[in-house]
Order: sequence, then structure tokens, then C-alpha cells
Amino acid sequence: MSNIDPQNNEIVITRTEVICSPALYQKELEVIEYEGCRGKRFSGTHIKDMFIPLFYKAAKYMPYPLAMTPIYVLLGLIRPLYAFRKNSLRQSCEYISKLASAQGVTHDPRQLYNLFLTNVSTIFGLYMRLYRKGAKGVHESIVIHPIDAERVEKLRQEHGGLLLNIPHNIGSAFSGLKLNMTWPTLLVARNPSTIARTRVALEFFRAMDVKILMVRGGSPVELSRAMFSALKQKYVIATTLDNFDHSARGVVATIFNQPMGFSPWAAKVAVKRKVPMLPVYFQMRGKEIHAVFGEPLITDSVEEAVQHYVSFFEKNILEDPASWAYLGDRRWRKVLKVASEALS
Repeated sequence: MSNIDPQNNEIVITRTEVICSPALYQKELEVIEYEGCRGKRFSGTHIKDMFIPLFYKAAKYMPYPLAMTPIYVLLGLIRPLYAFRKNSLRQSCEYISKLASAQGVTHDPRQLYNLFLTNVSTIFGLYMRLYRKGAKGVHESIVIHPIDAERVEKLRQEHGGLLLNIPHNIGSAFSGLKLNMTWPTLLVARNPSTIARTRVALEFFRAMDVKILMVRGGSPVELSRAMFSALKQKYVIATTLDNFDHSARGVVATIFNQPMGFSPWAAKVAVKRKVPMLPVYFQMRGKEIHAVFGEPLITDSVEEAVQHYVSFFEKNILEDPASWAYLGDRRWRKVLKVASEALS
């Protein structure tokens, strides 16, 4: 990932730093900040750049009730904003409710809006407790059914590892700690765009006692080799795969009745190594996170593999949109809008 200076068409690097952490699968990571990576003043990226380091300091130094107070206040201010019709989160809730209704699933947009915010509050609370109590103090909040645990273990042993295909759910990253307690797990994800947020993320992954392979700006060849190495050790590799890729490298799959481009890198690894791809959706249910597993697929077709997990994502998003973090994403909101308007 890089940003381009519109005046001279050159990459503008503002800062680089090599970070070492026991959470990193490759031991160290070079993080590069680019001009403009913080986004616009009121963009989601800019807000996260300001809020997440503050949240980490609160988790580290403040008593739990006091540390959570700003989150409760912020979400308390956001809830009444549902009254504004141009509220972007409200619009996403309305779009997804209409799409779900067409599939026989009923959601009230206002209730969905409030449940989404409640889920956000819950996950922040879990991260607070994680930092204080460690992984063993919070792992019971994540539920993996014994039948699913046995099924995944059988796939892992029979095929020498497998890939879990996961959307950006509110509880996905946090659930990595339970995945690793159940099977040897490697998380694969793009690191944040700034050094400060990357450090915070690695600190929480360290507390979760999981290994992560961060891929932003990395060499595709080296990253593939790292994943091949993990599969040789029969790792379960967990990957988040609901980001768009409309470049020439992307693979087109249908979601919400629209052709969209998705990155095929994880599917290519699974196809090359002949290992199963198994989609998973993490549902927020009150104070717990429940893993919902789909069906495994071994295929020679990258396109079939991508469509397999994208279709699973769509089904589960429609059934439980309040657990999907990208319900608040502006790019996905445009997709939901187009899809809902097509039903009129």
C-alpha cells in the first residue's frame, strides 16, 4: 500500500520504523508511513489514529470503569444520531435490513443500529479485560462448539493445515486467542497504516498469545513462503478476506447481486498447497462471541474458492449484520445501497 503525490506522481514516505515483537511470526516488521495515510480530518482512519493509542494507554494505566467511561460516553452520543436520516451508519442498517428481508430475515434498522454499537462497546470491554487478565482470563467469552473443534482438527491433521476465511467482524481479531488455544493458529492481516497503531495492535496480539503475519507493504513472495512454512507445520491460518481488490490481480465474485473484485492471494495459497478453505463468521451474542463454521472446500479453481467464502459471508452478514464491522464502512455502504435500490 502506498500513496502517490499528485504533483509529481512519486511515493511520499514520511516515516519508517522496524518493530520487533514476540507476536510477529517473522519476528520483526518494517512499518512505513506514507503522506496522507491518516486520512481526512473526520475520516474513520483519522479517528482510529487518534482514538486507538489513547484507548491503549487507558487500558494500561487506568482502572477499568474509568477507562471505559469515554467509550460509553462516545457511544451514548452516537445512539441519538440515528434520528438524522443522513447518518451513514443508519443508512447501512436500512440497506442491509431491506436486503435481509428479501431473503426472509427480518431486522429493524433502529434495533440493528443500537445492537451494532452495543457490540462495539462489548469488544472494547473484552480488550480491556484481556490486557488486565491475559488470554486465559477472557477465553471463555469465545465459544467454539466441540463438534466444530473436532471437525477442524480432523481437517488439519488430514491435509496438513487449512485456511480459515473470515470477514472483518467486530469479534474476529479478538477470537484469535481462542483459535490458538484450540489449534496452532497463525493470523494473517494487514497491519494498521501508522506506526503507533501497529504497536498497539501488536501489544494486544502479544497479550492474546497468538502469532500474526502482517502483510501491508510486504513482498508477496516472502509472505507466501511464510504461509507455506506455517502449513507445513499444520497451522490453522486465519485470514480476513472481505476487502475489495478491483485491480487486475483481483478475482470477481458475486455478493449482494453484484460482481465485486476480491484479493485472491489466500485462495491461491490454498489451491497450490491443496488444503481446505473453511469460512467462519464470528457472531456477537451478548457478552460472548460464537464461531459459526461453513463447509470446507478443496479446489483447483481460485475463482471457485473466492466465491465459496464470499457466498458464506453474504449469507451470514444478512443473518447477523450487527456483528460485521464493515457495516460502518463507506465503501461497503455504497454496495449495500446499490443492492437495496435494485430491489425497489
